[in-house]
Amino acid sequence: MLQGNGITIVDARRLLAERIAASKYLNRSARLRDLLLYLTQRAIEDEAGEVHEQEVGLNVFGRPANYDTTSDNIVRVHASTLRKRLEQYFAAEGASEHLILAIPKGNYTPVFREREEPLPGALLGHGADAQPPLPGPAGTDRRIWALAALCALLAASTAWLLWTRPITAAATVSAASPTVRIFWSQVFRAGRTTDIVLDDAAVGLFQELTGTPVSLSNYFDREYLGSLPGAAAAAGVDAQVAAAIVHKRQTSYANVSFLWKLSQVPGIGRNFLMPRFARDYSFRELKADSAVLLGTSRSNPWIEPFEPKMGVRWSFDQAGGNYYPADVRPGGQIYRAGDGYFSISLLPNLGGGGNVLVVSSTGGSAINAGAEFLVDEPSLAALRRKLPATKDHAFPYFEALIRVKGRSAQPREAAVVICRPAGQ
Repeated sequence: MLQGNGITIVDARRLLAERIAASKYLNRSARLRDLLLYLTQRAIEDEAGEVHEQEVGLNVFGRPANYDTTSDNIVRVHASTLRKRLEQYFAAEGASEHLILAIPKGNYTPVFREREEPLPGALLGHGADAQPPLPGPAGTDRRIWALAALCALLAASTAWLLWTRPITAAATVSAASPTVRIFWSQVFRAGRTTDIVLDDAAVGLFQELTGTPVSLSNYFDREYLGSLPGAAAAAGVDAQVAAAIVHKRQTSYANVSFLWKLSQVPGIGRNFLMPRFARDYSFRELKADSAVLLGTSRSNPWIEPFEPKMGVRWSFDQAGGNYYPADVRPGGQIYRAGDGYFSISLLPNLGGGGNVLVVSSTGGSAINAGAEFLVDEPSLAALRRKLPATKDHAFPYFEALIRVKGRSAQPREAAVVICRPAGQ
């Protein structure tokens, strides 16, 4: 079934949901965005006739499967807010939309209907300050929308690479590099989406300046924004400066450099890299997808749930102004020498059906060395020999800390300091 210019009604509905999620009415609330996208996915792709409250609590808000909905009203509260935001969207920014999306009271299954007639001013604008309407579904490619959002969030970065194709198959590496192929095939698995989650450099810098930690729950709910004035005042930082820092959407150059290195590898490059910004990521995706998490838990709070399985933790030296690793396992040590370090951890995702690769470093030169190391057959094969054998030669879940001397990016000059199964 088509709706003009060859686009299907299903695609039109999906694109409408994505435009609403990216609008000013939802783009600052990760939970409302997740709720909208989950409900529309169930209605469009799964053709669900009815979506139950307990299902939403489990899959969107991380509640236990049998939680008591009578005492926990998180779904009802967010659904009520979402209904109001949808009304606001279609009355203003979405006034020219041909389709209307609504969530009836007493049900969580979205309803799509055609707009009966344009709202006044929908085509002529809403006064002198009117903004042009967002592009309609016709001729729109979902990947272009994703790319446009990505470019916007990284506009302040030094450089950026463009990847637009989602992951549809496992990465392929030359047969001459069997260990590299095995490793990356565990990260980029056939038939499963893998997200590259870039760190939030602005939130990392805010914590460095104020010494105020931002937990994942506070980051996801944006609760840390409420404590910003007090944290800034306590640290002697101008509140307006702190606000300007926190609200910027940019990642670190080290992340971009890491992706650039990987994109140059035949068979691993841009065909399967799907970058996401930490501020736009969600528990639902981390449970369902495989992921590569770049940064430390300060700059990328999505690393936090995996830290109990990681003995290598990263801290910030306020006096020296740099990050350093420490082994918190019994008998471990702190590594504050002048050399650079990078750590890699391969772990199961939150849902247990995919894998997560966590890559952290002391800086740009160290993460460059990490990228070189992870695509160098002799280096990765030597690392594999330090881990327990498996029947299919796959990597067990593990963590490793690797030292890089000076600014060297040569993988064979790197020294493996720690290599052990995860959780040991």
